[in-house]
Amino acid sequence: MKQEKINFIPGLGEKPRDYKALSKHLKIIDVDWNTGKTKPELGKMNTLVSFSLGVLVACIHTKKSRVKRLILCSPTPMENLKEVKASEIIFMVGSKEKFCLENVQRVFKTLKCKKSIIVVPGADHRMTGNYRKKLLEVVEKTRD
Repeated sequence: MKQEKINFIPGLGEKPRDYKALSKHLKIIDVDWNTGKTKPELGKMNTLVSFSLGVLVACIHTKKSRVKRLILCSPTPMENLKEVKASEIIFMVGSKEKFCLENVQRVFKTLKCKKSIIVVPGADHRMTGNYRKKLLEVVEKTRD
């Protein structure tokens, strides 16, 4: 039986075509960055993955619709995630993203759900190389 692809929300200005390598494993969601609306519309799901500014779109969705697992890659700085409805939050950050890692560590302390931080060695703020490989490993380990 074929597994359903997990939804992935890209960063600001990025389109599904920018993620051809990931599209074999994840369903890349198109975001209208003027409205924040997604194509297709997001419904109920177990796992949601997002990158950079796409994390904000994922957080808005999970304020309304609970997910089992939320994977936030290189998230845009935020104050807290108290309104997010997720049983588990996994943060992924490149080791070269010092400011991002500091923000994630601060927000991490405020969470009451199951949580973890994965620092990708040698990675910066791009979903390429080690970062992409590590994300796919995490997604495969967390499939229901």
